[in-house]
Amino acid sequence: MGDDGDEGDGDDGSEQPNDSENESDDPLEGERVEIVESELVRENVGTEEESVAVHGIARVKEGVEVSYVEIRALFYDDQGELLDTIIEQIDEVGRHGDDPEGRRWEFEIVYPQVGEDAAEVESYELEIGTEL
Repeated sequence: MGDDGDEGDGDDGSEQPNDSENESDDPLEGERVEIVESELVRENVGTEEESVAVHGIARVKEGVEVSYVEIRALFYDDQGELLDTIIEQIDEVGRHGDDPEGRRWEFEIVYPQVGEDAAEVESYELEIGTEL
C-alpha cells in the first residue's frame, strides 16, 4: 500500500507542474508586466522648485498580450507614511513601446507637489495593473 501511495503522490506531483504551466500561460494581472528598472529622480534639490519623479522601464512578459497597463507609484516619507499615489495609464500598449514590438517602454511618474513637499518623499513602491 505504501508503494501505491507513493505512486499516487507521483501522479499528483506530475499534475501540479501542468497546473503551473497553465498559470504561466495566463499569468495573474500583476504578473503580466514587469518593471525592468526604476529609480527616484530629484531635480532642483533644495529650492522651491524641487521635484521628484519615478523614472523606469516596464516590459510585457514573453507570451503575454495586454491592451492596457497602469503603473501606480506610491510615494512615502522617511517614516514610511504614504504621501500620495499617482497612476500612469498606458492604453494600446503596443503603440507606446520603445522597441519594435512595443513590449517595453519607458515611463515617468511625477510626484504632484514641489518644493518642501517634494523634499519629503523618501521612497516609493510600484504596483502594476493590466487588462488583456
